[in-house]
Amino acid sequence: MLCFLLCLLLWLPGCQRAKDVDYLWQDYSQRLAHVIDQPYSPPEFKPMQLGKADRQEQASITISILDTLSLGHCPLGRLIADHNSTLGKVAPPSQQLIYQISFIQLAPACIDTLDEGELKTKLTQALQQKQAHAMAYFNRVLTGDISITKSLFIGYDSLVLDEMRAGRFELESAIGQLLSIKGHIKQRQWQQIDTAQIEPALALMAHQTLLQRYLRSLAYSQAQLIALNDYLQRHSASVACRLNHANRKQEILQNVFHKYYLAQTQAYLSQLNQLHYRLSEPLLALFAGSSHQAFIEHYFGEQPGTLPEQLKSQMRRHVKWWQAFRESCNIAPPSSST
Repeated sequence: MLCFLLCLLLWLPGCQRAKDVDYLWQDYSQRLAHVIDQPYSPPEFKPMQLGKADRQEQASITISILDTLSLGHCPLGRLIADHNSTLGKVAPPSQQLIYQISFIQLAPACIDTLDEGELKTKLTQALQQKQAHAMAYFNRVLTGDISITKSLFIGYDSLVLDEMRAGRFELESAIGQLLSIKGHIKQRQWQQIDTAQIEPALALMAHQTLLQRYLRSLAYSQAQLIALNDYLQRHSASVACRLNHANRKQEILQNVFHKYYLAQTQAYLSQLNQLHYRLSEPLLALFAGSSHQAFIEHYFGEQPGTLPEQLKSQMRRHVKWWQAFRESCNIAPPSSST
C-alpha cells in the first residue's frame, strides 16, 4: 500500500504493479485495442464456484455408557467414552474421521478379549459398519473441512508471473498425505493409517493460498482469451494488410504480440500449465468419489469442455490468428529493442 501511494503521488521509478493475471490480460488487451483503435470491453468474470457439499449422516450403532464400563480394560473403551462426551458429538469432520479410524484400529484387539455375548456382537457389528463407512467420513473431510473449502474458493487473488512456486511444496505435501490416507482406506489397510497426519495436513492446506489463486488465474485467463479472440476476429478486416504490404500500424501490432503476449502472457500460461501438470493427477485422485469431484474435474480434468482443455484450444486459436496476420502482411520479426 505504501509503495502504491508513493508511486501515485511521486511517480517513483521501480514501483510496478505485480504481474498477476489481471495485470497481464489488462495490459495486453488495452495495448491491442489502442493500436487497432476499436473499443474492447473485458468479459464479465463469473467462474464456476464450489457448490454446497451433500452431507449424508451415516447410521451408527450406539455404544452406551454402561457398555463402555465393561471396556475399561481396553484402549477402545476410553476412545468411546471420550467420543460420547459433548465434545465428541460436535467434533469437526477431521476429528470424526480420526475417531472412526481409531475405532477400527483398536476394536479387533478389544473384541478378542470379550466373551461371547451382546456386547461382543455389538462391537463386531460397529466395527464392520465403520469399515464400510470410512471412505464416506474421509470424503466428508474433503467437502466439509474449512481449510479445504477455503483452498477451493475463487476470490480476487491470482498467481504472479515467475512466482508460482511459492507454497507448492506445502500444497503437494498436504495432498500427498491425504491421498495416502485415502489409499489405505480404499485398500482396507487400517493399521497403516497414521491418524496423527490428518490435522497437520489440513493445517498445511489452510496456510497455503496457491490452489485458490491457481483456480482464479486459470478461469480468468480462459474467459479473457475467449473474449480477446472474438475481438480480434471481429476486427480482422480493419487490420488486414494489402497483399504483402504492411504499414506502421501492422508492425506495431505485431510488436505488441511479441512483447506482451509471447514474452509475458504466454509465459504466464506456460507456468500455469506446469502447475496443472503437477497438481491435476493427485487432486483428481483425491477428490474422486466426493461431491466435489465435478468441480475438480472442471478445473483439472483433460476431457473436452474442461477449463484446461478450453484454454489450450483458445491459445491455439490465438496463435493461429496471429500466424495468418503475419503471413498476410509479410512482416519481419520485431527486434528485441522494440
